[in-house]
Amino acid sequence: MRRWLAGFGLASLLGTVAWAAEPVAAISTARVARVDRMPLKPLPVTVKLPLEGTAVVVTPLGGIALDVLVREGDTVKRGQALARLQSREAMTLGAELASAQGAYRVAAAQAERDQQLLKEGIVPQARVQASLASRDAASARVRELQAARAWAPAATGAGMGVYELRAPIDGRVVERALQPGGSYDALAKGFVLMAGQRVMLELRVPASQAAQVRRGQEVRTREGTVARVSETGGALDAASQTVLVRAEGEAGGLLPGMQTSATLWLPASSDAVAVPNQAVMGEGESLRVFVRSAAGFRPVEVTPVARDGDAQRIVRGSLKPGDEVATGALDALNARTTTEGP
Repeated sequence: MRRWLAGFGLASLLGTVAWAAEPVAAISTARVARVDRMPLKPLPVTVKLPLEGTAVVVTPLGGIALDVLVREGDTVKRGQALARLQSREAMTLGAELASAQGAYRVAAAQAERDQQLLKEGIVPQARVQASLASRDAASARVRELQAARAWAPAATGAGMGVYELRAPIDGRVVERALQPGGSYDALAKGFVLMAGQRVMLELRVPASQAAQVRRGQEVRTREGTVARVSETGGALDAASQTVLVRAEGEAGGLLPGMQTSATLWLPASSDAVAVPNQAVMGEGESLRVFVRSAAGFRPVEVTPVARDGDAQRIVRGSLKPGDEVATGALDALNARTTTEGP
């Protein structure tokens, strides 16, 4: 009986030693990785029109919209008619231009005659100067009316005082403010056109991180659109304690006016490293990983910084790139640490 108990005790001891040694060798591990940047998310984003490649078409003369020829989303070519409006000012514009051209011809002829009379000593220099000033004023009036006519070109065969709004660029109609039958003042917004497929993103970045934001840093929306920081605001919003940051990139599925969220990638601090999510144990700010050493695995307390997707977590602590951390059997390692003590 004693021999049997002694044999059982020896077998149990050997089994315990084997259990203690075997998991260390069999535990899966991964290497601690260096990180150059870390994500700041989620940040609220408003999609805006880009600064470049956007054109606002206004009504140069007040009037009534007779025809609206394009819809939002339509692709237009430069010079294409967008709408037709009838205007009282447009009715008189042609007559005013003809009158101004006649006045200019008279003034130019008088100036030429006075210059000839000056050479003959018949008129004084002051009279020539006055004639030249009248000619120049008449010329300026003609140019002004010609520019107005070009800005509000007459619609061919559409009746008296009817002019067209035309597209100044190739692009896409992203906003239409005109309605058939509507009455509009001069310089009222008619259409907004956007060339290309780029948009601007406006982000609100916490004041504590605003100093780290630089032009060119990557911004990625939850829809997958990638943009680059183009402007960094200098004014703090007192209510939200945030700073406005703008980024520009390809629109993808984003439309001006949309609300979404995005991740802004900031430079990582020198002590920040990346470890797999499976290597981290704990919740909140109290986290630990288990680092392989000559004696097995030792616990190391770490502070969470950010999540890099679903696979990695960026942390700070007594870790360095290349360290080997356990990614399995964390409960067993933690129980052993608790039993054995520090």
